[in-house]
Parts: sequence; structure tokens; C-alpha cells
Amino acid sequence: MQTTVQTFVPVVLWIAVLLCVPSAIRGTRRPLLWFLIMLAMSMSLQAQPVYRFVDPILGGINATYFLFHALTIVAIGLLDVLVQEAVSVGGSTRRRRRVTALVAALIIVAQAILFFSSDWRISDNISQSFVARWDYTAYASTTWIAMAIFAVSVAYACVSDIRKQPRMVIRLSLGFMTLGCLSVLIYALISLISAVQSNVVPGFVFQGWPRLAYVLALLIAPLSLAVGLGLTATVDGLISSRKTFLDRVLLWRITPMWHRLLLTAPDLSIDRQLTRPGLLVVRQPGLHLYRRYVEIRDTLLLDPTQAVSSAEQSIIDRVERQTQVPPEPIRHDGINTVV
Repeated sequence: MQTTVQTFVPVVLWIAVLLCVPSAIRGTRRPLLWFLIMLAMSMSLQAQPVYRFVDPILGGINATYFLFHALTIVAIGLLDVLVQEAVSVGGSTRRRRRVTALVAALIIVAQAILFFSSDWRISDNISQSFVARWDYTAYASTTWIAMAIFAVSVAYACVSDIRKQPRMVIRLSLGFMTLGCLSVLIYALISLISAVQSNVVPGFVFQGWPRLAYVLALLIAPLSLAVGLGLTATVDGLISSRKTFLDRVLLWRITPMWHRLLLTAPDLSIDRQLTRPGLLVVRQPGLHLYRRYVEIRDTLLLDPTQAVSSAEQSIIDRVERQTQVPPEPIRHDGINTVV
């Protein structure tokens, strides 16, 4: 089951990355994109085929294991920035971002010292759940403790923000994030306790319900965080794509009428340069649609005698409804500004 988890989770995370790319291109949710990339990269390194491919490139000394932990710390730091950006009235301050970056860098430096100064890093069984060495426990605990602290912090922020959100999709997103944080906390606590037990209890075997809870948490945590952080972006992207598609269809349909009516008053138009094929590729079809709708309306006001068929009037009415739909209310004091 653990092998399935290590293969399935990265695939889902990379899908979440792809779904978030359009928002990042438009200039929004870029910290979210970087978080998902870091999380996807760290989880990908756990899969044995990827591990066996990457590690020889890094020298064959299990440096990939260190890279996995370092990327996890970077992801935690980015998650902290996301949460602070969401829950702070003025957003995340530059000082706060610098402190987060400094703490993450210090943890990674400490991990590097603990990792490369030990001999367990070149053992063949490093990929097993725990290594019965105190220096390994000290090294891995830096990640587990950081994960636990931020899991509690983020879960508290999400629970506090749920009731403030008017949109159901935001509430669902926060619910998934809370579930993901609880799973992260369970994963970190089980890992820390079991690592200590492996040193204290001779012949310790990681099995039974702790292993089952560990594997489930390893599956639920990244998936819930990915869904929680990406759900709103995906829904908004789908809504935006649907609107853009309808804008483009209506722009195509209204253009012949627009050309005909503007023949009597060409000076009214400021949109004469867009060719017919250009309607299919113009970047902001909604803007051109509204502009042509206004020019058609002005033309008919100047010359009400111009003939407009019932089909054309139906198109005009559809364009009017399409261009005058009030936008969804957007809150700027909650986590929906980043997720």
C-alpha cells in the first residue's frame, strides 16, 4: 500500500500544479503554485523509481533523502507565507517573509550538518520507515517537528476563517486544508514517537495500527492540502474559462450585425482593427464583446429606423445579459485571497 501511495500522490500533486498554472500566468496565486511544486517534488522523490534514478546523479550517497527533507521544509515555509498572506489584514509583511526564509534556511543547514556528518546516510536501508540511530532521529525530527508546528498553526487559521467565508467552495477548501493539517500532525507524531521507540525498544517493528495510520496520513495529507489549496483556483478557472468561451461565441455571432449597423456611423467605432479570424484568438473577448454591444446600442439610438431581426435582437439581449452579470463577491480578509 505504501508503494501505491508513493506513486499515486505525486501524480495527483502534479495535476494540481498544472491546474494552478493558468492562475499563476494571470498573476494570481503564484505562491500557491510554488508551494504545490515544492510539495510535488518532495513527494515524487519518495517513489522508489524516481529515487533510484535521481540518487546516482547526486553521487549515489542517498543525497536524495536529504533533498526530500529540504524540499519539505521549503514547502512548509511557503505554506506559512500563504497562510500569513491570507489571515493578516495587510497581507504577509516583508519582515515576516524574511523571518520564514531565515528559519527554513537554518533548519536546512542543521539538517545538512546532521546528514552529511553521519554514516547512516550511506546505508542500504535508509528508505525504510525508521533507522535505529539517535543521530538519524535528531535529523528527521527537525522535519517532523516543523511539520507538526505548522500543521497546528495552519489548521487553527483555517478553522477560524471558515465562518467568515460567503462562498461554499472556499469553505470546502478550508475543510480539506484542515483535514490535511490534521493528517500531517498525525504523520509527524507517529513518525517521531516510532523513531524514538526504535532506539529505546530492542527489535522494534513498525506495524499494526500505527503503521496503518502512518500510511493513511501520508496519503490523505498531501492530497487534502493539494485539493484544499487548488479547489478554489480550479473552480474559478473553470468559471472564467466558461465565460471566456461564451464571450468568444457571442463576439463571433454579433460581429456581422455590428459590421452592418456601423456602416451608417463608422465614426462611432474604436474597434475596427480586429479581423474576423482574430475573433478566435483575441486575448480579451469579453472586452471586445462589450465594446461592440455598446457601439450597436449607440448606433440604434442614433438611427432607430435601422432594421433588426428578431434573431439579431435575441443576440443583443444575450450579449447584454452576458456583459452585465455582476461579479461574485470577493473577500479580501480571508484565505480565499490565496486559495
